[in-house]
Amino acid sequence: MPNRESVRWRWRVARAWGLVASMALVAGACGTDPVAPPGPGPGASRLVSLVSQPVALALQAGAERALVLEGRDSAGTLVADVSVAWRSEAPAVATVDARGTVRAVAPGTARITATADGARGTLTAATTVTVTAVVPPLTSWRAVRTRLADASLLDVWDDGAGTSYAVGQDGLFMRSRQDGPWEVIPLGVTETLVSIWGASPTDLWIVGSAGTILRGDGSSFARVSAPVSGGTWLSVWGLSAQEVYITGDAGRVLRWNGALLEQVPTGVSDELWGIWGPNSSTLFAVGNNGTIVRWDGVQWRRMTTPDNTPYFDVWGTSAGNVFAVGTAGTVLRWDGVQWSRMATPGTANLFAIRGRAFDEIYAVGNAGATWQFDGSTWRALSIGTGQNLRGVMPLRDGTVRLAAWYGAIVRLRRSGTGSDVTGTIEAGDPPLLSAWGAPNGPLFAVGFGGSVLRRTGSTWSWEPVPSTNDLYGIGGTSATDVIAVGDTGAILRYDGATWRREASPTNRLLRAIWSGGGQHVVVGEAGVILRGGASGWTPQASGTQRFLRAVWGADATNVFAVGDSGTVLRFDGGRWLPMAVPTTRRLRAVWGSGANDVFAAGDSGTVLRFDGATWQGYPAPTTRDLRALWGRGPTDVYAVGDSGTVVRYDGSGWQPLTTPLRTIMYALWGLPGGGVVAVGDGGRIWEGTP
Repeated sequence: MPNRESVRWRWRVARAWGLVASMALVAGACGTDPVAPPGPGPGASRLVSLVSQPVALALQAGAERALVLEGRDSAGTLVADVSVAWRSEAPAVATVDARGTVRAVAPGTARITATADGARGTLTAATTVTVTAVVPPLTSWRAVRTRLADASLLDVWDDGAGTSYAVGQDGLFMRSRQDGPWEVIPLGVTETLVSIWGASPTDLWIVGSAGTILRGDGSSFARVSAPVSGGTWLSVWGLSAQEVYITGDAGRVLRWNGALLEQVPTGVSDELWGIWGPNSSTLFAVGNNGTIVRWDGVQWRRMTTPDNTPYFDVWGTSAGNVFAVGTAGTVLRWDGVQWSRMATPGTANLFAIRGRAFDEIYAVGNAGATWQFDGSTWRALSIGTGQNLRGVMPLRDGTVRLAAWYGAIVRLRRSGTGSDVTGTIEAGDPPLLSAWGAPNGPLFAVGFGGSVLRRTGSTWSWEPVPSTNDLYGIGGTSATDVIAVGDTGAILRYDGATWRREASPTNRLLRAIWSGGGQHVVVGEAGVILRGGASGWTPQASGTQRFLRAVWGADATNVFAVGDSGTVLRFDGGRWLPMAVPTTRRLRAVWGSGANDVFAAGDSGTVLRFDGATWQGYPAPTTRDLRALWGRGPTDVYAVGDSGTVVRYDGSGWQPLTTPLRTIMYALWGLPGGGVVAVGDGGRIWEGTP
């Protein structure tokens, strides 16, 4: 944007134009013949450079935009009081008046020049104007994927009669009847619901934060009074309708005797996360600081454990065969004499364990960790998701249901007659952070929990992927060369048939990717930049420690990366160099129609454009943070962001659009036929069409 001095100079030039001959006002406005420059103004003797801004722009036919001139002396100081003559070299495409206002006439390209007398002769400044046809904005928006429940699920239970239940944060209670679709059942509570268990299909217990204890029939629930109030109840489990146990913080244990709840002293003060036992005289409860206590029918006694690892769940097949799981991949086994560590396939934190028999036990935890014990060995299963798993429940039909973050339910089924399993995501609403599609090919969206969704035709479905961390960006060169990147240096590659994990040279968060010319450029935190292809990934020097949040390229020698504190870098084919921009706000998105037409957007409605020479700012079209950019052409560019904000650039400026979107949208991509897809919070996907 011009500063105050350049604006004042422009006003003086306009006043001078009023004093020169009408030839300069008329012939100089739109004539095709050369126009002699007007007489020199007072500043001509000092003028050594003249620049028209922007040096390149695009307008829709019928639109207007004023150009801004900057004249400077040999010291680089702005010069005022200089007379200028304007001329269009293609008035059938675009005209210009004596004030430097360009009017687009018809599609094509026109060169607009301004001439003035300078200290060493005539100076010329030029702007290239591309005129496009009138492009109607996107006016129709429809939700193609809505939110079911994006709160984290913490437990799952099946009644053995075909109905499964799951509970989680914010009072979330979900139900699936007869393997049908999952539905949210309002309970009228907002507390975190941590655990669920049932004595029968019509006698269910739910416990959670703020002392919450609920009992109901699966459709309606009532609060149950306890002898102690407050705190958080962490687990509920029972042997029958007349014998139910609840464990919680501060070593508390409650027992339901068929009529009321009574507190049973444990002698420990650690949080007790799980409880299980084969009968009324043999119960085990596990918790923080390596705590495991055993009930012998009379009292709870603390047991000796290998270390002080927190244990989050316990389950077994008999009094002499019990398993406990905890942090760092810990699995303990009680053989009737002592607790001992078992060899495990990883170090993920484990939060739940359940089984069908001694040779079929499942333990689940962070980043999609799903382990199976076959009676002799624990092995890791690839279930096609990286969601943090919190609950596991074998079902009567031989399948297993897992509860995960972001309202996700995963169903495990055996593959054929072998021991391998496949995972199917039945529900889930993770935030979707990036989208990309191949020309005439599938479109993908990625997000938290290592989630990958694929659009084939008009249908979105879950992709089976290796267990991985949150995915933040996706790009590709074709439908058989797709890369997704994310937290802790995560890199996944899709070859058109299978997603595979790739070795990464960094454990930094990788935020975005641009692909072109057979290469991929990845940017992320602490200024990390990776360049890769079929032969692997190589770090590149960025010259900054700023978080780089977006990357886009016109070609392999014109790649732009943007990030925190107004950081903009440009790769020229050899190295990354910083660019001067008129903002210090965080920039979250970058996109362009070409190397000389690049847009950046970010916090508080910040919008910038690079014209091939300089970055210029625009008046903010919103106060909301803008998180993604995409365009159908140089005069039809969209940005989306917080609270469902959608703004559009038509060549003349940015304007907000009225849409039904209301939540954060993180990414945009084009659809066949000229529409766009927007993905965002709660797994929501919107499609916009003209």
